[in-house]
Amino acid sequence: MEFFYVVKATQKSGKEDAVIWFTAKSEARANLQLDVELEDAGIETGRGKDYAKPVRTDFPVYNDLPEESTVDYTWCKRYELQEDGRTWLPKAGAESPEVVGNTAAPETTVNVETTDESVTLENRTPAVRFAFHLTSDKYQTHISKEQQLVASEMSLDEGNIYLQNLLLAKNDTPEVAELSLNAEWKLVQAIKQVFAPDEEHEVKLLAAFMADWLRVDAGDCNEVVREWRNGKLTLLKSERTSDADVTTDQVPEPENGIQIDENDDETTRYPVVRMPFRKQLLAQFTADELRHHLTREEYEGISALEMDTDNSYVQNLLLAAENCEEVKGYDTKDLWRYTDAIRKVFSQEKRHELALVLRFTRIWAATDYIDRGILVREWAAGNRISNVQRTDSGTNADGGYVTDRSEGAHHTLDTLDLEIACALLPMDFHHFEIPSSVLRRAKEIVAKKEEPWKSWSVILRNQPGILSVNRAAIFNLIRIAPENIHHTPAAHLEFVNKTMTAEFNSAVELLPLSTPSVETEAPAEQLRVENLGGGVFSIDGLIGGNTDPVINTSSNEVEKTENTAETTSDVQMETAKPKKDEDVGSVPPGEGTDAANSQTDSVEADQLQETTIDVQESNPELEFPAYFEPGRYEGLPNDVYHTANGISSTQVKDARVSLMYFNARHVAKTIPRIASKVLDMGNLVHALALQPENLEAEFSVEPEIPEGAFTTTATLREFIDEYNASLPALLSADDIKVLLEEYNATLPVQVPLGASLEETAQNYMTLPANFQRIDADQKQTATAMKACIKEYNATLPTPVKTSGSRDALLEQLAIINPDMVAQEAQKPQPLKVSGTKADLIQALKTVKPDAVFADELLDAWRDNPEGKVLVTRQQLSTALNIQKALLAHPTASMLLTHPCRAVEVSYFGFDEETGLEVRVRPDLEIDLDGVRIGADLKTISMWNVKQESLRARLHREIIDRDYHLSAAMYCETAALDQFFWIFVNKDENYHWIAIIEASADLLELGMLEYRKAMRAIATGFDTGEWPAPIIDDYTDELNDFDLRRLEALRTQA
Repeated sequence: MEFFYVVKATQKSGKEDAVIWFTAKSEARANLQLDVELEDAGIETGRGKDYAKPVRTDFPVYNDLPEESTVDYTWCKRYELQEDGRTWLPKAGAESPEVVGNTAAPETTVNVETTDESVTLENRTPAVRFAFHLTSDKYQTHISKEQQLVASEMSLDEGNIYLQNLLLAKNDTPEVAELSLNAEWKLVQAIKQVFAPDEEHEVKLLAAFMADWLRVDAGDCNEVVREWRNGKLTLLKSERTSDADVTTDQVPEPENGIQIDENDDETTRYPVVRMPFRKQLLAQFTADELRHHLTREEYEGISALEMDTDNSYVQNLLLAAENCEEVKGYDTKDLWRYTDAIRKVFSQEKRHELALVLRFTRIWAATDYIDRGILVREWAAGNRISNVQRTDSGTNADGGYVTDRSEGAHHTLDTLDLEIACALLPMDFHHFEIPSSVLRRAKEIVAKKEEPWKSWSVILRNQPGILSVNRAAIFNLIRIAPENIHHTPAAHLEFVNKTMTAEFNSAVELLPLSTPSVETEAPAEQLRVENLGGGVFSIDGLIGGNTDPVINTSSNEVEKTENTAETTSDVQMETAKPKKDEDVGSVPPGEGTDAANSQTDSVEADQLQETTIDVQESNPELEFPAYFEPGRYEGLPNDVYHTANGISSTQVKDARVSLMYFNARHVAKTIPRIASKVLDMGNLVHALALQPENLEAEFSVEPEIPEGAFTTTATLREFIDEYNASLPALLSADDIKVLLEEYNATLPVQVPLGASLEETAQNYMTLPANFQRIDADQKQTATAMKACIKEYNATLPTPVKTSGSRDALLEQLAIINPDMVAQEAQKPQPLKVSGTKADLIQALKTVKPDAVFADELLDAWRDNPEGKVLVTRQQLSTALNIQKALLAHPTASMLLTHPCRAVEVSYFGFDEETGLEVRVRPDLEIDLDGVRIGADLKTISMWNVKQESLRARLHREIIDRDYHLSAAMYCETAALDQFFWIFVNKDENYHWIAIIEASADLLELGMLEYRKAMRAIATGFDTGEWPAPIIDDYTDELNDFDLRRLEALRTQA
């Protein structure tokens, strides 16, 4: 949709009015884009600014429109906004513009002046169009200015109930907005026939008629009108009248849907979802977690908070939320997320502008759910980003740091590509003064995707925070790279990861171009993965050793000759977050092969060559190839395996759900799978039973609370009370007051002035002789005597004040006894025993810095900075009991602790029939004198299954979850001879073990189902069609059980 705005300048600013227009998908996006464009143009709007708030008008249809998304100051010189505030017409004396679409020849009889005298009805607002349709019995596409003004006034007339209800019904029927102008006119004429214009009609009845009229074909519209006129309207009115009568007999509820009774007590709960939007918002804002119900006290609290106009923070929150349509449509869970984001970004201790809160609200609502955490973090750090930029791999591309580029530079991944191309050129130039010839050549390199630019772009585009790296660092990185390193992708990526440190990325000085020189020493060997053929690989280049692989063709194993200075060990690496068979990657199209590699011949399982990757513990940044050839790989991390090429057993199971789901999950990726840090007991048991050495690296166990730690508020207050009791007593306000009064009592009493002449004379005579200043021959007036008395009183010391707070009394005591006050100030102050738990903790830390608090230990554990899976003590205890049961079982213990076992070995190969790439990863494999045994560990919950039914239930579990299909796929790809499942019941204190071997028939069934699914996947890749699970209409028939019930009921009848 097109959006056209006028931004009027204030008179005192002396500036010119401006306009701007652009296209946007929705009004919310348009408002967001408008704020950005005005901010970029330096235009500030609102009270006290040079420009008023922008006003949206009708879109003008002229050939001299300004450029899209550009603020224009000349439009208002040529055109004038009419009184309706929406229509633009040329100014008098200005050159008559050409209307877009008016291609008539000059010699036609059409009067050119009609452009100024008539306007297109279709470009008017819906309210104006409906108002004109009501007054016109003929269909018109253009109306005069007088007709437009009449229709505009009519649409704004709130006394016209008929039109206002009609417009409300139109808003309740979204399909009306899609009608053409002619169909819209026909709809209004039909409404006039059914609903008399001189009567008042309910909005719901109007909306119901519109829905019926729009539901039928164009030829049946008259039948709908006839049906409504012949009784349907009267029937609906009578039904609504009867409903209204019933409602009047009941006690009406308040508008917010909450019925508050005077008998409600503290146990009464009011549902948040039935409250008005403002109260729902405040209910979540005042809570630290999602809240579905409120007590009466909490309800009254948010009601008072809503009416507190002095609380600018809350009022700004309410106004911002109400001005964002997306937020107004949120449910309680999304409202809590929104208020939680507001609290994190805007501190309640500071004052924030409404415009800033509204801007964040609109950006937050327009941001994808997965990016909102990054948005909140950046805003909380002071980086007011308008959107979250992501790399090609999906990570955050902008770290929010200031780079050496200019402040207003718009740096994106596309401009990064240009910088890479410029850095690759051998010319010597300043990185901020790039010659035009160099820039043209760089653009040509990017357009043609030439090497080595292509390799550099792929790697850097996937680096997290790459847009926050200085341009000088990008140039330095490329200039110091070894020559032709892009030929070895693994070494290239390793070089980038090792070089791009925080210090390197912040460099501002450009390194000089390297000059060619003659090397006397042999150049360093490049890191690489070498293909030895036959499915065997050497990764000595990656590990950095100089070992020579020795291939033993009889055992199909690769042995390594170790250097004397180095020792290597096979490290089985497992990540327990996603389950073993769950894939977070996708299947590339083209029969599942990687786009950069061609298909190779299929490999028979019994002829599979094995490739063993030995991973050094001292090299945690080991890089793996982007494409895995058919073979056996030990020690692949979970994330590497799940993003590798090939179809896994989980993906085959998804294809059995339906090909439509397989495509959405693994090809088109419209159904993403988000990894969760929530504990899965199966993953914990898997780690304890198969790889206990990796438990600490994968899981974070709840810390033990040490003895003597402060756990509750009561323990905190008990310590504070004991501490305060041990302190020397402080002077109370009453004690200080007594000291002050004693001092005042020692002072000479001031002489009163007297209420009469006699009293004043008597008091005057009591004055010392030197203060009796009236001569004997002078008259002793009251004024003269009072003056002498005042003069005497002024010489007397002033009494100290004996009222006020303790601090005020201490100030008075310091006047007469400063030593005592100094001693009082040196006494330690008692700690406060009131306040929140956090306040008590902070107070206690001031006197006992080494105190241990249970809340802090648990909060630090829950923060989980390393991103591990959190495990409570209770969960760990259950998992350890399961591990103990497994190791106590004779068969399970033999399988899990066998010296020849291998855990989580990855196999890559090809499906024989379809040629698609496949990969498998059994939990456990054992080689016993040439017999290869595989096993999977499964946790189940069958506490309520009777013993006689357990075997049948376990068989159902294997079939329903396609475990037999996975087993057949494992035996085929990994050349296994036998396969077992180790089932362990995970219910508390009820851990029994069942060892089940897959029979030959069961494996054959799984293999046939696997073949069928692979054929369907191959057909989907070939045709591009991924059918839904149900594509044909059908009639539901009774099964045997229902037929027997039917016959029984027929007999009884």
